[in-house]
Amino acid sequence: MKYIILLGAFQALVVFSIFVIHHRKRSSDNILSWFLILVFVHLGAGFMLHTLFPHAEIHKQYYTFITLMYAPVLWMYTTHLSGRYQQARWRNYLHFLPAMVAAVAYFAIAGYIIAHDGKTPPAIIYYNQAVGYTAMVSFPLYGILSLREARCIPVFWRSEIQLVRWMAIVFLGTAFFSVVLTVNNYLPPASRFIMDSHLWGRIFTYISLLSICLAIGRVRILFLMDTGTSLPLLQDTPPAAAATEEEPVADAPQLPRKSVLSADQQAGIAAQVKQWMYEKAAYKDPELTLDKLAAAMEISRHHLSETLNQYLGQSFYQFVNEYRIREVVKLLNKCREDKETPNILSLAFEAGFHSKSSFNQYFKKVTGTTPSAYMKSKNTMVVTVESVVKSALTAGDNNSVIFHK
Repeated sequence: MKYIILLGAFQALVVFSIFVIHHRKRSSDNILSWFLILVFVHLGAGFMLHTLFPHAEIHKQYYTFITLMYAPVLWMYTTHLSGRYQQARWRNYLHFLPAMVAAVAYFAIAGYIIAHDGKTPPAIIYYNQAVGYTAMVSFPLYGILSLREARCIPVFWRSEIQLVRWMAIVFLGTAFFSVVLTVNNYLPPASRFIMDSHLWGRIFTYISLLSICLAIGRVRILFLMDTGTSLPLLQDTPPAAAATEEEPVADAPQLPRKSVLSADQQAGIAAQVKQWMYEKAAYKDPELTLDKLAAAMEISRHHLSETLNQYLGQSFYQFVNEYRIREVVKLLNKCREDKETPNILSLAFEAGFHSKSSFNQYFKKVTGTTPSAYMKSKNTMVVTVESVVKSALTAGDNNSVIFHK
């Protein structure tokens, strides 16, 4: 069995290295990276125990607390893709409370074993039961919740949706298999269909983790293929100049490029993308990219970028963030009308921003004032700021650039 453990740990390390060495990342990739780290630590520690202490029974009777972290990580990843992560924020970490409690008990028992020359305390039985039964509840619970939440994930994340569903199904299958093994243990020895249920339970768990690591690797490779250097406008962009929310100029061409579309065609695409922003509110997606928007609108990425850069005179992030600023201004105005004191950063996250510095930068750039100064200003400024934002959003119709420095 130790070779299955080694293969799973190695696979987790390989997939994690793909996340590390490549510069193209999304914020949701950090959650997958943590999942891979947990798998590597889990399986790596198991392999070391099997190798160094092949005849010891302690590593076969000592459950790890890491098991209780897998399902909450899946839930966090799913809500991040669906857009509800920012709404929950700190409450997401409450899902890891059982794992934290189990970690304290785990290291306390480990300390006792070390201090007493390998003797296991009676509490280890209750610890294993608590971790085992909690896992049998959390795996199907978060699996079902993730399957339901996956329906709210934008359709252009097809591979990510498939990953969420696969992980949820694996967790449901693992929980079902654990229940079967638990019932089997209560049967008379002569009636048991699996004699060493502990061994088979570990084998099934390790194979499940291995399959999830492979699925994560597939999603990562598909993402790199979809955003690889063979795509238009990325051929002239060196890796060191990768796009970030704070540097919203990645889709701007490095050299003058001859127009492929006519003025009428660009005008048509410009009208289409503005209508899409108005009706679909795509700007509220904090991970919206040029590729995702083009895929959702079913138009060429190159044609969309050409229209934004040449017809509207804006980079992709300038175009999208001005819509986000308008949304924030609208929410701020509503709070002022209701005489409420809003959490400005929460409103920025609701509008699609996921960086405080980027939000402050664009708010000042578009409106000419800071968010806090705007809230402290007189009510007569509301119309003025709204007019400025609207003019920024409609300036492209005249093929002009307003807020470029």
